[in-house]
Formats: sequence, structure tokens, C-alpha cells
Amino acid sequence: MHTVDLLVVGRGQSVVDTSITYIGDLGYRALGTTLDEEALDILDREQVRLLVIGGGVETESRKTLAAKADERETTVVAAERAGRGVEQYLAEEIVPVLRG
Repeated sequence: MHTVDLLVVGRGQSVVDTSITYIGDLGYRALGTTLDEEALDILDREQVRLLVIGGGVETESRKTLAAKADERETTVVAAERAGRGVEQYLAEEIVPVLRG
């Protein structure tokens, strides 16, 4: 049913790249962007299962992205790494959600 398992929106390209590579290596289809417009386009054209919004994403952008995700019945997670590395955060918080 879902065409994309995880969409990552962040402000740091290296964090986005690390996230999509890590999740992709686990066999999930992952996309990522640092641009709100691109994320909104992806949400419009794909069935996204889970949207992760990075901690550096501004409040207004979060609201816009979350509203679009809600319209598309996409689960939204506001990332809170709390000092953890990207891969550790994904392993502990996101992968269990993807595995259901």
C-alpha cells in the first residue's frame, strides 16, 4: 500500500543522507530532503507511511508539513535525538515503528 516507508525532512543534508542510507540498507524505501516544498511534493505524489521531521526544522514548517501529512494519513514523528547519533536514534526510535 505505501510507496515510501520513510520521508525524512531535516535542515542538515548529512543527517538526511545518513538517515535515508541507514533505513534503505534495512530494506525500506526512504526519501529525504532539506526543502519543505520538496517534502510537500513527495507527500502529494507518494503514499508515505512515516514522516520524520528533524529537530532543526522551524515551527511554521513543522505545522505545514504535519498538516499535509495528516491529510494524507501519514504518521508524523518529531525527531528528538537527545544527544544520540543519527543511526542510534533511528535504530531505537524509528526502526521499531517501521517494523510495526
